[in-house]
Amino acid sequence: MKNKKKGISVLGLGKLGACYAAFYASKGYPIIGLDINQNNIDLLNKGISPVKEPGLQELINNHKAFIRATSDHGRLLSDSDLTFIILPTPSKPNGLFSVDYVVQAAKDIGPHLRNKKGYHVFTLVSTVLPEDSRKYIIPAFEKNSGKKCGVDFGYVYSPSLIAIGDILKNLQEPDFLFLGAHDERSREMVASVYNDIYNNEKSVEHMTIESAELAKISLNAYVTMKITFANILGHICTNLEQADVDDITNALGKDQRVGRKYLRSGLGYGGTCFPRDNYAFAAMSKKFGVSSPMALLTHKLNDQVWQRNLSTILKSAGKDKRIGVLGISYRPKITLSDKSQALFITQGLIKKRCKVMLFEPLGHEHEAIRILGKKVDYATTLPKIFKKCDVIFISNNDQMFTEIPKIVEKISAKKTIIDPWGMFTKKHFNKNIEYISPGRKK
Repeated sequence: MKNKKKGISVLGLGKLGACYAAFYASKGYPIIGLDINQNNIDLLNKGISPVKEPGLQELINNHKAFIRATSDHGRLLSDSDLTFIILPTPSKPNGLFSVDYVVQAAKDIGPHLRNKKGYHVFTLVSTVLPEDSRKYIIPAFEKNSGKKCGVDFGYVYSPSLIAIGDILKNLQEPDFLFLGAHDERSREMVASVYNDIYNNEKSVEHMTIESAELAKISLNAYVTMKITFANILGHICTNLEQADVDDITNALGKDQRVGRKYLRSGLGYGGTCFPRDNYAFAAMSKKFGVSSPMALLTHKLNDQVWQRNLSTILKSAGKDKRIGVLGISYRPKITLSDKSQALFITQGLIKKRCKVMLFEPLGHEHEAIRILGKKVDYATTLPKIFKKCDVIFISNNDQMFTEIPKIVEKISAKKTIIDPWGMFTKKHFNKNIEYISPGRKK
């Protein structure tokens, strides 16, 4: 039976764009992707994922008949009526985001849009700031096409709420969907796709473009405050006898005004989004004449989290003890270490001339290895790092680390395990193991 669904195009085949292409293909939509990197185009046309992301290659394998890639902007418009724009919006020195890549894309698309007879909707997914769409991006489309937004073509701002390592899961099971539309026709076109994919089961939050732009950046700023607040509670409980941070955050999370997600004491946030979004929120607020010191203060307090954990490790290790670090990424299931507190801690240990061994669940073909090089040793297995090290620090709550109690059962030497996430309790270990989980008493 011939597929009756209209084509969707994806502009930008990076980490998120490639996942969008595969995800929408899995829902039966013919996909045409475009990228300036010819290697990404060639790989995708061969059915090979251009990026590493859990589950992506399998999804491409199952639906590659629906996926094509090109460098031709004309094909992007001729083979689809809806384009997801997923391009970088890097931070400027003042903290605001640059939309230069998106504006350049509008310039490249403009001449082809001029010649298209049908109504085409451009849906921006990349994170931008309030007024960026209406002041810079939409005018670039209009100027270079000679057409009018809302009359000849449409525009929607619909950012995604994803975390690297869980992108496909986040696309499959979103909490809700942003839809900031320029005009009613654009709104209806994008909403119909969302309703088709999610069977009308997911909330689509309809709002203006500016509301969606502000909502996206403010959401990330709010989440970082929640993470930091949980870590502050953990620090208080470390110094408060008989108080346990998990008991507190579990109780707070049951209040519907608070919620459990991200309310867990552990390490601070890192990555490509949260830190820069805090700076951007502060800069954006200032632009509109509003003081918002919360975002910058959150970032300052977040830095104190890894410094406290570094002090805990150094105090436990003393002199001449080898320290094992489990995981160097800023979260499980990824090989990225941008603003990773585990990396900061490891670098701090190196500066103190500590002997450090690293174990990474995803192996050591990792961007952090280029930074650390031969300054640390590397363990290829969990048992090896527990055999070689006296103090072991669990930097993230990777599922692989749940095997630790079984591994240390066979070890008779005294060891110290420092676990900021509270993955275990003292009852999980024999008397040879000193288990330390800051802020927890169990």
